[in-house]
Amino acid sequence: MMGRVAPLLLLMGLTASGAWSQQGERRAEPPPAPAAARAVARLFTADQLMFLSHMIVHHEQALEMAAMVPSRSQREDFIRYARYLDGAQRVEIDQMKGLLHLASERGLEIPRHDMTGDPPMSGMLSRAQMATLAAARGAEFERLWLQGMIYHHEGGLAMAREQQERQFERGRQTYGIDVLVDDIIEVQRAEVTKMKTWLTRWGLEP
Repeated sequence: MMGRVAPLLLLMGLTASGAWSQQGERRAEPPPAPAAARAVARLFTADQLMFLSHMIVHHEQALEMAAMVPSRSQREDFIRYARYLDGAQRVEIDQMKGLLHLASERGLEIPRHDMTGDPPMSGMLSRAQMATLAAARGAEFERLWLQGMIYHHEGGLAMAREQQERQFERGRQTYGIDVLVDDIIEVQRAEVTKMKTWLTRWGLEP
């Protein structure tokens, strides 16, 4: 009896060992990427990546303008608005850089914006306008800043609307960019209205 049991036990042990080995080999293989992660690599088009790159440059000039306000105006509402604008623009810059980083990780080439133009793109202030703004103080600064930021925002709105139209034409809501574009349009439109109201209320219109 013992003579028949020993080979059986040996066979069971070998079978279990083989199964464990196969299971271990399966576990050693990297898990397949989720469908959503694989799809990300196909979501971004060249014009969407260019939109993100351009909008980052555009937002960075808004940060420069916001940084001028506390030392050139004594209006508390104005100073608080500049601080809010700085924070909001930084959040959106981080979002856009995150999307570009994601695209880069998926092997997509990120376009580089040529900064040799003056201004670098439509909807931004020129170096001369920025220098004039930096030299102004008080009511003159407030007027130039509000007019400049209204122009700046309207440039951003034009870029966002163009991107939104491309999305509608293609019938695709691109990961991350669709919400960003909608937010830019909604928020900056309201901010333009606020700044135009201040120009009138503060008696700064020419």
